[in-house]
Amino acid sequence: MIRILVTGFYLLIVSFTISAQTVQSVISKADSCLNVIKKANGQGSFYAEYTDTGEQILDLNGEEALAPASCMKILTSSAALAKLGGDYRYETKIFYDGEIGKGGILNGNIYIVGDGDPTLGSNKIKGSLPLDSLIDHWVEAVKAKGIKKINGRIFADALKYEMYTVPDDWPWIDIGNYYGAGASALTINENMYSIYFRPGSKEGSKADVLRTEPEISWLSFINKMMTGKEGSGDNGYIYCAPLQTQAVLKGTVPAGVPEFSIKGSIPDPSYFAAFYFSKALLRSGIIFQNTDIDLSNIAAKLDYPVAYDNAKKISSVISPSLRKIVFIINKKSHNLYTEQILRELAYKQKKEGSTKKGIEALYDFMKENNIPSEGVYLHDGCGLSRSDAITAKTFVKILSFNTKQNYFNDFYNSLGIAGKEDDEGFFQNYGRHTLIENNARIKDGLIGHVRSHTGYVKSRSGRLIAFSFIANNYNGQTKDINKMHTEMMIKLAELR
Repeated sequence: MIRILVTGFYLLIVSFTISAQTVQSVISKADSCLNVIKKANGQGSFYAEYTDTGEQILDLNGEEALAPASCMKILTSSAALAKLGGDYRYETKIFYDGEIGKGGILNGNIYIVGDGDPTLGSNKIKGSLPLDSLIDHWVEAVKAKGIKKINGRIFADALKYEMYTVPDDWPWIDIGNYYGAGASALTINENMYSIYFRPGSKEGSKADVLRTEPEISWLSFINKMMTGKEGSGDNGYIYCAPLQTQAVLKGTVPAGVPEFSIKGSIPDPSYFAAFYFSKALLRSGIIFQNTDIDLSNIAAKLDYPVAYDNAKKISSVISPSLRKIVFIINKKSHNLYTEQILRELAYKQKKEGSTKKGIEALYDFMKENNIPSEGVYLHDGCGLSRSDAITAKTFVKILSFNTKQNYFNDFYNSLGIAGKEDDEGFFQNYGRHTLIENNARIKDGLIGHVRSHTGYVKSRSGRLIAFSFIANNYNGQTKDINKMHTEMMIKLAELR
């Protein structure tokens, strides 16, 4: 009996020693990674804990305020799921005013009333009609009301959110391009267009503009785009501020192809929605009182609130659920979708659909749930701003909090899966044939001199671990940080 007790005690000591050694190996690995980052003139932060107990595993500079890039979406998507709920949906409506008289003549206007739906006219998400299908749907709805002629205008109502479509300190190089598209209560086609070029016959020759899809006839271009080497890909940039009608094109597109496209942000999405809808109505045979005037005088933006009559509603388009939107936000790191839900959070929580009020709502979320906000400085919801700062510890505390909420499965399933070949995220090559394959769930961030990885991984014993690794201002290649962060995930997965 004594021998059994002694043996059991010995096994307990051995088990504890193995566990302690394994945790120490995690800390040693993180310390080694941090030293590499420091030697490259950078700053690094590593934090991890068990989500069931909050037991800290790793803390190296865990409370240092660092730029997170797109890992910021962890905070915004969590707050939106917590406050709005996974079943939350937007509703875009079309109304008319005045009266429909004899012969189907509408003596009044038509209004597209934006509700903030980020998926309106998008082909990226199931349950949303792509742009042209959506417009056709609206045209048929107008016809179903018996309207054949409009003695009025087509107005876009985007008044639910503030008129400033991009946060104040987004980089100039970003805001004319698709990933810098501004938020609007009447967002459509992800506020994005493609511009097609005909590359020159050789490197260094001019690349001509062919067209835009969809057509934006009121947007003109100063074209400085050149032809790069064959196979050089998209190195083109569009410089265009919100509401501008002229953009500057710079950079290169590759030689050796008949045409090549890059993606830009529509500078005035609500006006575009009214303009594009007006064109479709004309094509369908519906005429306007003044068909001889320029179409730009038919389409307009509303600058004052209107009281709508539900009896005069023409159409209603319901968005996919918020859980599906969050899936795209975190799997695809979608900036626009994130800024849209930030403004919706602001509208619902603060009665003002602005970036400023959205940020206040994020701070409220952290305070209400005892999530540390020291070292957290917010300028947007998606992390595109280089002025954003947050700590690895804050991210981990958000992740641990989420595990205890009824929306956890929606959040967890929105993260990229390491090593899973058919996953929609960006981590198919992370940790193949290691313990994190089909295990780690990851959100990453990447902007100039910022690389971050935040998420979950299960240990050998099946315990869920939340982690966050952030590197700033390192003098080296992103792939080196990726490698170090992946090795850290594997170390955590090896814990017993």
